[in-house]
Amino acid sequence: MVVFTIRDREYNLAKHDVEAVLERLEPEPLKGRAKYYIEYKGKKYPIKQVVAFVTGLPRVGFTAMDAYRILTKLGFDVKELGAS
Repeated sequence: MVVFTIRDREYNLAKHDVEAVLERLEPEPLKGRAKYYIEYKGKKYPIKQVVAFVTGLPRVGFTAMDAYRILTKLGFDVKELGAS
């Protein structure tokens, strides 16, 4: 379980909470500014898409670094497009 605060609101998430969301979420294309992603069952999900969906926050409400920190603390391997 990870506890984190974004915009003065506290969230409690476990890895299985995120995985449950990923089971029904279709990944958006990795284009534009989206350069960090996680892989789940062979699909690549932009990290901000995942955190926005899990928290209900708009993407402008948090940074990619917030999403990176949250997902890595939950045990996800955050990858960068084009990195080997």
